Amino acid sequence: MISIVIIAYNEKKDIASCLMAMSKQTYREPFEVIVVDNASTDHTPEIAQSFAERLPLRVIREEHKGRGAARARGFGEAKGEIILSTDGDTLSPPHWIETMVKALKENLAIVAVTGPCKIQDCDPLTNMLFNIIQPLSMHLYRLFVGHYWLTGSNFAIRREAYQTSGGFDPASASSEDTELSFKVKKIGKIRYVPCAVISSGRRFKGGFFGLLKGLFAYPWTWIKRFIFRKEVDLSDVR
Repeated sequence: MISIVIIAYNEKKDIASCLMAMSKQTYREPFEVIVVDNASTDHTPEIAQSFAERLPLRVIREEHKGRGAARARGFGEAKGEIILSTDGDTLSPPHWIETMVKALKENLAIVAVTGPCKIQDCDPLTNMLFNIIQPLSMHLYRLFVGHYWLTGSNFAIRREAYQTSGGFDPASASSEDTELSFKVKKIGKIRYVPCAVISSGRRFKGGFFGLLKGLFAYPWTWIKRFIFRKEVDLSDVR
């Protein structure tokens, strides 16, 4: 059994596309899809539930807002020996599950795999620059920090490794995936897999300066969380 955990907060515009992409996966072994409704105030849970006839789906509600709480709840509910993570505003290619699971099964020394994300809904220049910078930054991060980070919208992990690591901190409002990466790398190797998902570019709209502002938020949050050890509250919990 494989589990896919999708966290969603007020994703009425994108959750249907996300789940439609999940219904077109080429993976033929049993899997379950868990949508964690992070206390949405729109019709996200109703739209998600409408896919129950197309997918082996469970929609659960987590009242504590924040990525850490949402992911922790979903991973806690997961039944699979391998758990995949993505977001409600993300489109997974048809071979996503198959590729991520295969990468884990090929090498038992690998406890988690992670991949890049791309955007396609901003202006052409922003899309192009982001789609170059994002995977490049993952490789540079490994060079300087010593391991790949687990991209919240695109990673898979062995259930045993997740539980041994202590899992997501429900109190983490941001960088919950990066925090988990530091725990997991002590257990085994994190492998990069060049299987990209398509995420919303809403954080990078506004041309070149909008891209810079959106990108800068990530290293600044990292510095505050892991250098100064300060929690970061996000105005948008997504």
